[in-house]
Amino acid sequence: MSSQSFSFELQTVLEELGNNSHKSDQIDPERFERIARWRRACGDADGAATWQTWSLLPPEPKELRRTLSQLWLQLGRTERAAEVLNHEGGSSEDSWERLSILLKQGTFKEASALQLRLLKQPPALDVQVLVALGKAWKLAGRPQQALDLLQPMLIVMQKRGVQPTAPVCNTVAALHDELNRRDESEQWWMRSHRLQPQQTRPLIRLARHALRKHEYKNCVHYAMEALKRDPDHQFAPDLQKKGLVGMGALNSLALIQGDPLEPRKADPQFQPPDPQLWLECRRLALVGFSQATIIESWFKDLADQPPGPKQNSLKPPLQIWLINSPDPLWLLHEVQQLQSMLDQPIEIELWPTWDSQRHGSAQLVFEFESESPGWKHLQPKAC
Repeated sequence: MSSQSFSFELQTVLEELGNNSHKSDQIDPERFERIARWRRACGDADGAATWQTWSLLPPEPKELRRTLSQLWLQLGRTERAAEVLNHEGGSSEDSWERLSILLKQGTFKEASALQLRLLKQPPALDVQVLVALGKAWKLAGRPQQALDLLQPMLIVMQKRGVQPTAPVCNTVAALHDELNRRDESEQWWMRSHRLQPQQTRPLIRLARHALRKHEYKNCVHYAMEALKRDPDHQFAPDLQKKGLVGMGALNSLALIQGDPLEPRKADPQFQPPDPQLWLECRRLALVGFSQATIIESWFKDLADQPPGPKQNSLKPPLQIWLINSPDPLWLLHEVQQLQSMLDQPIEIELWPTWDSQRHGSAQLVFEFESESPGWKHLQPKAC
């Protein structure tokens, strides 16, 4: 929570609420409304709604103390948070707020004992507070105790219908990484990526896991996806390069390093498919190719077709999936160079492996063959 909007007047209101928490039903409703306006201005819609409700129906003293303690903790005022919880006999109460205070105070033995007691019958716990507690244990150099808290609480929360968010998945994944539990870590990074695909952090971690396991194509894929989201990413280019080296993708390496590129040599084994096979095809998947010779033949056949009435405006864009290429960036570069042959939109995507959900709509699938004709038709059906 940012303290930029936290004024002396707000501090006075919070202190007054804490001092009178034992008689919450007698507090002026304007005090609750003032905190509600502050939380709304900070973008905390849920918190604002809670405080607004309390202006009409005052909370129980224990609930008010715990919420005030959370606010003080988020503002970095640990001593104030402790004072609120200790007010009017509250010191004996076990709570997540008290665990937060003990962790901030560095009293880890007492914090461990309290955590064990809380986990026996866990009180309700906000996801943000759970993440903050996990990070506090991690900062204290105790990742196992963080997982001891996170894993059972995530099970409890899922039973209550609350699913882990991407930040929660990131926290759990990072803890497994710190404990060298690579398989568990990778699963949580993947889960986070699926929940919030625009993040770069899970992609970079997944690229590192792939590199460690010598899964070089996956390493290149995750690094490229990170670069799509952040072209200036600090670590993605190096991971991409290491993956390409592992693949032996020399042309792709030359491309990203700006080295001179060899002119493409014609493949003497290649024979183009019958034009009738693909003239009506709009979605093509190529598996295992490193050169775009077959795409050039397809584009040439399409370009030679006599234009029909409103032909291009009525048809969907061409879709090309380049899957499991031994030289992926070079192949992508070649296909992009050929786009000018056609006056119509073309969508091109690189992918490391065949994915039936992603590529199942392909009308034609060709797999590279080292022998003539240089390809194999995997879906022998007309488009």
